[in-house]
Amino acid sequence: MHNELPLKVQIIVFRKIANDLQVLLLKRSPEDGGFWNTVVGTLELNESIIECRSRELREEAGIEHVVEWSDELYRFTFPKKDYLVSVLVYAAEVTPEQEVTLNVEHTEYEWVEARQAVEKVEKENVKECIKRFITYSKLD
Repeated sequence: MHNELPLKVQIIVFRKIANDLQVLLLKRSPEDGGFWNTVVGTLELNESIIECRSRELREEAGIEHVVEWSDELYRFTFPKKDYLVSVLVYAAEVTPEQEVTLNVEHTEYEWVEARQAVEKVEKENVKECIKRFITYSKLD
């Protein structure tokens, strides 16, 4: 038996700067793999998806206000030990001047043009999430 719910949210946080859409990437701490990712977190018991999205933004990036949330952009699963975890992917627009405050899970952050973000991240499922965001935002 596992001690966390097998459901996560992944959030593509973005801001509009001139004609560019910049995606927020967070670098995981070395203990957590040291890779670039977007905001992601696990649904807690008795928590709605909407509550989870907001909590994870606040906890991982210090973001309290979202200009607009997308509908679900994409979903995927991955194996973890003896069960599958489902991940629901959303986009969250923030203001251009949005400040970021990292928690202990991350060591640095960057705002990266959306297409460049696909190249910067290593994990294929994260690349696919950002590609889906690019399609959603009509950049392709």
